[in-house]
Amino acid sequence: MEVESKRRRLSNRPPVDVPHLLLIGPYDPNCGEFTFLAPPLGVWRLQGFLASRGVHVEVFDPNLRPQSIRGDLDALLTGKRWDIVGVSTTGMTLQFDLSLAHAARAACPNAVILAGGMEATFASKLMFSSGPFDMVVSGEGEHPLLELCERLKLGGSIEGISGTKVIRNDGELQVFHGNAMNAEQLTEAIFAIPYERMPYEDYWMRLESAYGVSSLPYKAQREATLAEIRSVRLITLNYCPMGCTFCSSTNFLHNAQGSVAGIARLTAADCLLMMKKIVAAHPTVRTIIFQDDIFVFNNDKRVLPLCEGIIAAKKDGSLPAHLQFISTNRIDAMTSDRLRAMRDAGFRVLGFGVENFSRNVLAEFNKKQIYRHIEPVLTEALSLGITPFLDLILTSPRSRLPDLAETVRQAYRWILAGCEIGIYPYVIPFSGAAMADDPELKPQTIYEKKHIPGTAISWSQPTKILPLDLVTRDVILTIESNFKNDLERSGFKHLPSRTRSLLWIRHAIPLLRELGEDMPDESSVVLHIPGAAPKIPAEACAVL
Repeated sequence: MEVESKRRRLSNRPPVDVPHLLLIGPYDPNCGEFTFLAPPLGVWRLQGFLASRGVHVEVFDPNLRPQSIRGDLDALLTGKRWDIVGVSTTGMTLQFDLSLAHAARAACPNAVILAGGMEATFASKLMFSSGPFDMVVSGEGEHPLLELCERLKLGGSIEGISGTKVIRNDGELQVFHGNAMNAEQLTEAIFAIPYERMPYEDYWMRLESAYGVSSLPYKAQREATLAEIRSVRLITLNYCPMGCTFCSSTNFLHNAQGSVAGIARLTAADCLLMMKKIVAAHPTVRTIIFQDDIFVFNNDKRVLPLCEGIIAAKKDGSLPAHLQFISTNRIDAMTSDRLRAMRDAGFRVLGFGVENFSRNVLAEFNKKQIYRHIEPVLTEALSLGITPFLDLILTSPRSRLPDLAETVRQAYRWILAGCEIGIYPYVIPFSGAAMADDPELKPQTIYEKKHIPGTAISWSQPTKILPLDLVTRDVILTIESNFKNDLERSGFKHLPSRTRSLLWIRHAIPLLRELGEDMPDESSVVLHIPGAAPKIPAEACAVL
């Protein structure tokens, strides 16, 4: 019966003069645990692009006013006619995203309800079995949604749109592949982002209040914290082509297109224009964060001209002299010339997906080529006054105890040297990643029951891939348990990455030493924890 209802909404639709479209961002009730505490950039990009083509489109950001989300959403859903409601999904927020989709269906029984985003693209069957969706938009949403709106104007069937999936009468998926945007189309979509409408200042005020910025005793502390908080995000790349086995980013557009998608990104000149647009929209911005999975490639011809352009723009006053930048980069692409140029342009933090310090684990992650670059690049970046930020996964499915011990030792060493580090204990099986789809890893994949609030619907979702080696598995689970207990006792729900990483290391060291691994002194780790950056108490979560 449900499939029949979905099928009816896809056919014989009456024509509408101007389609009304509501886009809902991912919902993270855990206060930024799984999302950035910032306006949902991808959703706003869709809004700007479609509005520039004459579509009436609004954005609902469920994380903007978490204390009144249900009332705000219900008022919006029932206060206007909506022909389309699109819900953005991620793997970490899916149960909450689906709760908003069900609320939309209850309020708008005749609307076309869409799912989009990473999880919708890779776990499309789950969208139809657990959600009220009529259609899934795969990959980039700009052109599928534009065609959908054109179809609604004409009336009749809305099936068969490139870049979408629907459910057939027999319950199987019908896939309509669509090409990824080329460089010209991507540039148009990025330039349509309505930064002037995006409520960054509202997020900044909440974060400044939660961190108690005004009460910090030293100006240097206040300025450093403001530089981190008052940030705006910019995407200049369509996807990461690196094919890391734990990550789904490379496969996102491939899945939607049904073949290998081409790389597209902004030119240096267009990056500069977008920075100026951001500053004009948000004059008090301190940092622009390039949200590309990879900002600098090995054969990069953009980064040096871009840095020269930034320096020139700061000299002539078209960019603020204090403006800083953060980007994520391939560590094996960072030459001395590039590091110096980025430092001079104002890149204060460079993210590197090092992932692990074991050569064996890097090979398992399809990243063995970066091993020899880690030491020299981190050393030079630190010597230039740049802060490297390293994402680490402590264990892999085939890692053993010496691999874990080496990564813990090196993580502590580089934290003391001045790096910032984010630590994850094991591989999270994100939909679409090679490891998540590997049948050999299913026996060591752990599932959790997920429930959609406000419904009786639940499903089993893979949440972790543990090491095959039983000793390593027991150790990482014990480390995780001790870390969580310590965090709960401390009364702090959210901690800066440095503090969290030191806590992981603190709990790893004694266990690894007991098993014969050469580890640093635990007491030395404890000495560094009190001097870490400010913490956000659990009660501030209501503010965040």
